[in-house]
Amino acid sequence: MKVLFAIPRLKSMYGDYEGATGHPHVGIAYLTSWLKKNGVEVAIFDDGIQFSDAKLLEAIRVERPDLIGVTMFSYCYQSGYDMIQLIKENCDIPLVVGGPHVSGTRKQILEETDADFAVKHEGEKTLLALLNAIREKRSDFSDIDGLLWVSKSGEVIENKDRPFLTSEELEDLPFPDYEAFGIERYKCVDFKTLPLLTSRGCPYGCNYCSVRLSHGRGFRFRTAQNVFEEIEYWFNKGWRHFEINDDCFTTHVPRAEEICDLIISSGLGITFSLYNGIRVDSVNISLLKKMKEAGCIFLTFGCESGNNYILKEIGKGITKNQVLQASKWCQDLGIPHSINFIVGHTGETYGTALDSLLFAESLPCAFVNFYNLVPYPGTDAYTWVKKNGRFLVAEEDYLKYVSYRDNRPIFETDDFSEAERKKITKMGFNLYEKKTLVFRLGPNLGYMAYFLTRVPLIHRIALMVFQSRLGGKLYSMLSNKSKES
Repeated sequence: MKVLFAIPRLKSMYGDYEGATGHPHVGIAYLTSWLKKNGVEVAIFDDGIQFSDAKLLEAIRVERPDLIGVTMFSYCYQSGYDMIQLIKENCDIPLVVGGPHVSGTRKQILEETDADFAVKHEGEKTLLALLNAIREKRSDFSDIDGLLWVSKSGEVIENKDRPFLTSEELEDLPFPDYEAFGIERYKCVDFKTLPLLTSRGCPYGCNYCSVRLSHGRGFRFRTAQNVFEEIEYWFNKGWRHFEINDDCFTTHVPRAEEICDLIISSGLGITFSLYNGIRVDSVNISLLKKMKEAGCIFLTFGCESGNNYILKEIGKGITKNQVLQASKWCQDLGIPHSINFIVGHTGETYGTALDSLLFAESLPCAFVNFYNLVPYPGTDAYTWVKKNGRFLVAEEDYLKYVSYRDNRPIFETDDFSEAERKKITKMGFNLYEKKTLVFRLGPNLGYMAYFLTRVPLIHRIALMVFQSRLGGKLYSMLSNKSKES
């Protein structure tokens, strides 16, 4: 049996040009190694690298797979729909869809596309069971937990959920097969950087987050020794930096400390970052010290709001004081860090959003990011918006592209208008620019550069200069000189 995984391009996130994807898809890398372990051949087509419908169809013709798997994210599902249509119009091969979008929308994908199957939640066991059923030429798939499928009569059937993998089962998975992607084509090669996933699931109850839809509320994790063995495995192949992609890396503090201890005692000298975000209530000064010593060069905290009422309303379970304390610890230890905020929470007003801006400005972090709330299907926030909000983007359209990166609110309420939301996100971006320039260039040059670039013409020229190769080198040179002084 052979599977061909097809990964759609993320049109709005990376831009429409070849070679834009940073690193291989972690989930597909895990499925690849798992299927290979179980005797299945695997081929991979990443449209974020190829950017060619003709190349995709050629890959299918050459590989002749028994099953094609398309992965989809909710925030850019249109690319996946387009890919499914292209494949089904040109190939008579069973097609299965997986990824976070399936877990949030369930039957909808099979009702709106010509895909034959969909896998909800984790895919390892469900996909292997589906392949065995296809091998046996079965037409009834009702006994495969975690599967949605289309019967011969055209009915979309949803089977019962499959239990999530346990911590012990995660431990038994082979390391992700990044090399199967033709990894030399990805940008991560230039920086000797690979993603690292050490746990799955999120035990917290944030009402806007879709993670628990795809990976559940139970926090399951690999042991520190198993994680270190993967780090060592890739280190021996020449990789030196790791981006930890966990949603909750520090939730189990003793395990996080043990991972750091193993890295420190090994003397490997690797570095790592946590861009995906960690919780401020799951760190302490001792853990952060160990993370710094083990090679942590950057981390992100998810604050989401600078108003304690809103933090409680959205189920975040943290306070502003905890955010400030964590940020100060990082500042004292010399760990550059970013703090994320969301504009437009359930119950948000212009006043509470302004609280977030003022709080963000007071924090001693290197960067702040402000994003518009995206109400993902299946979340409590989505239900709230349907009842209390007015969609500014057609409900069937707002997830087609990566809208949370735009200064474009998806909905408004009587208490927080579209114009007010745009004003807050614009001020949030200005604050991001100011903090970034001060961090990169130092206070003197940074503040001067920021105030000069408030002049529209100077701002446009500065963007053009620093986006060029020469400008990038100049920016790095000024940044280094500022840090030396």
